Amino acid sequence: MSIDVSLCGKYLGLKKVREGREDELSPKERKELAKAKPDVDLELRPDGTFKRQVTEGSWHQDDGKIVFEPKTFGGETKESMQQRAEESGRVFGLGFVFNPFELFIEGETLLTPDDGGPLVTEFRRP
Repeated sequence: MSIDVSLCGKYLGLKKVREGREDELSPKERKELAKAKPDVDLELRPDGTFKRQVTEGSWHQDDGKIVFEPKTFGGETKESMQQRAEESGRVFGLGFVFNPFELFIEGETLLTPDDGGPLVTEFRRP
């Protein structure tokens, strides 16, 4: 697992329509796209950690992509959030925010994987 320090820094994320897929947008996706604005919401640090909005964890480069492994959400670990929910008698439903995720490296741009939908989030340096 390697860290390419040239990838380190802050990135602006912006939702865009995949090329040639404009006609496939649902009303919900059109609304989401209309509200989209660039925002510094990803930071890759040289020590192998990252911050994306309220999620922090570790990252590494693997064959043309960056793999992220979230450790905290809003400053809390999965275990502490789960314990707090159980103590309150609630079902813990936020476990998915700790699932690993990835972005593909395309030159100076980082892209969300193709999930079959017409929208993509593109991360660029400010």
